[in-house]
Amino acid sequence: MRFNPHIFAKYFSDNLATTVPHEVAHYVSDCLYGLAKIRPHGEEWRKIMGVFKADDSRTADYDLSGIPTRRQRYFDYRCVCQGHRLSSRRHNKLARGEVNYHCRQCGESLNFVAACQAAP
Repeated sequence: MRFNPHIFAKYFSDNLATTVPHEVAHYVSDCLYGLAKIRPHGEEWRKIMGVFKADDSRTADYDLSGIPTRRQRYFDYRCVCQGHRLSSRRHNKLARGEVNYHCRQCGESLNFVAACQAAP
C-alpha cells in the first residue's frame, strides 16, 4: 500500500480514519477472495469495511491546493495508420520487452517516434 505523503500529512486524522481502512480492506479482500474474483468496491470489500466500522465511500473530497503534483511523461508511437501516445509506464514495459502493443484499427505493432513533455 502506498499513500501520498503530502495529502496524508495535510489530512492526517481523516486519512487515518478513512484511507487506511479503505486500503487495508482492499488487501484483506484480495487475500480472502483473490484478485480477479471480486469487484474492487463490491460486496465483499464493503463487508470488510463494515467489520472495520469504517465509511465505505469510494472517494475522498480533499482540497489539494498546495499539494505537489507529478506530471506524467508521454511518448509518441506510430503504426501504419495513425499516431499513438503512450504513458511512461507503457513505454517502459514496451522498451523492456515485457509487452507488445498493437493498433486497434490496423493491428500493426506500435513503433517509437519521440518523447513528449506535455500531457495528452
